[in-house]
Amino acid sequence: MKILSLNQIRKFDQYCIDYESISSINLMERAAKSCFNWIINKKCFQINKIPFIVLSGNGNNGGDGLLLAKMLYLYGAKVSIYIVNISNHFSTEFLICKDKLLKDGIPLKILLEGEKFPLLDNNSYLIDAIFGIGFNRLISQYWKSFFHYINEKKFQYVLSIDIPSGLFMEKSHEDFTGIIKATHTLTFQTPKLPFLLPNYENYVGKWNILDIGCKNDFFQKIHTKNFFIDNQCIYSIYKKKRRKKFSHKGNYGHGILIGGNYGMIGSIVLSAKASLRTGIGKLSVYVPYCGYEIIQNSISEVIVKTDQKKDWISDIIIPINIGINAIGIGMGMGENYKTEHALASFLLKKKHKNLPMVIDADALNILSNRLELLNTLPKNTIITPHPKEFNKLFGYWKNDYQKLDLLKEMSAVYKIFIVLKGAHSIISTPYGELYFNSTGNPGMATAGSGDVLTGMIMSLLSQGYSPKESCIMGVYLHGLAGDIALKKSSEESIISSDIINNIGKAYQNIEM
Repeated sequence: MKILSLNQIRKFDQYCIDYESISSINLMERAAKSCFNWIINKKCFQINKIPFIVLSGNGNNGGDGLLLAKMLYLYGAKVSIYIVNISNHFSTEFLICKDKLLKDGIPLKILLEGEKFPLLDNNSYLIDAIFGIGFNRLISQYWKSFFHYINEKKFQYVLSIDIPSGLFMEKSHEDFTGIIKATHTLTFQTPKLPFLLPNYENYVGKWNILDIGCKNDFFQKIHTKNFFIDNQCIYSIYKKKRRKKFSHKGNYGHGILIGGNYGMIGSIVLSAKASLRTGIGKLSVYVPYCGYEIIQNSISEVIVKTDQKKDWISDIIIPINIGINAIGIGMGMGENYKTEHALASFLLKKKHKNLPMVIDADALNILSNRLELLNTLPKNTIITPHPKEFNKLFGYWKNDYQKLDLLKEMSAVYKIFIVLKGAHSIISTPYGELYFNSTGNPGMATAGSGDVLTGMIMSLLSQGYSPKESCIMGVYLHGLAGDIALKKSSEESIISSDIINNIGKAYQNIEM
């Protein structure tokens, strides 16, 4: 799914108006109707018992709010409507919506700057339709205080229409006091970029994409470099690699996982199990000698190769057999100086340059201590840092938008794919694209989860998926397996093995 810029969303709205022969008011009525349907279909809303408070600005977002208020009022809900008059500039569409309510005898109240705040009952549902996606400026201290007053009221639900009021869509905030804290954001057609960034989690709340019934022609034609990974995207990748009746293990690749040190062999065990469950045809692992019996006893299906050292990897010539299709390296590897030397020697060897590779964990920590080694990474290498590892490699950022810029810059400079792990894991490509994952849950913040992801991505590489496809498919399947695990458990009790055990069911979900 494409993530559109502000300018592209405006073009989309105009496209709907021009090519479907509807008015802007008709489009606003569709938006309001989609919000209305969402509310009345949610069992958590006691519409006949608990009143609604609607705060509408004087632009088109305010018009959406007024039309939604009218629908709730006619449905039988008790609705109090306030026009929050932050400026005296009213959009034409807003004035039309206002007249519709007045003709139906629906009472409106106006809040002017400097007035005493109205007494708002926190045993109500609040609908926030003050500012829309085009808002990009600071507001006065009075309105900041009003927003703070709203946030402190702790309403049962705060529903923001399209975007929480005060939240900038395309630039960072230095002052967060002028933003409404929504419990739910009801947005239209496509997610908005700040919804996917951690700085805004406390303001966006849970968000839902609502369809306003416009044709998808515009989305198919428009060019964007930001994407939200959904099932449709995954299915288009997966269907090209569906297994054929007369295939054999050789058709699905031979990969090798390199890592582990004394006390951390479990990292490779998790990666290996995940790799096998993701569909690799044949798997080798390379570990210190202390890992030999552990691997052999825990995973019968793998080929085990060992280093000359018992407790860590030290060989400057890590054996990569002919026929290996992809490499995963770094999980539980440790940072022993001999291991660092072994990794450096491995990266410098030309015979590995054409093999797809994913680098994780301690291998990334070694790279952050030897930044010159970044220049030795083969083109299209995949690295999978969490935020702290990314900091160590490439520096710090002041806000989430700087982080996105840094991701794109480093991918382009080193011609690599970066999977920045976390909620809505972000994949940055060498071509300036960003892909945000749609699956996963906080229960996956557990030891070994990253090792599982690396094994999955390496498995996909071995099977012939491109680096870009492997990143996209890997993070989606990984998160989806975690979501399936959550249905049988709780966020607190999920462990990495639960993710592995549900990879098969995640595949089944793609087929649906």
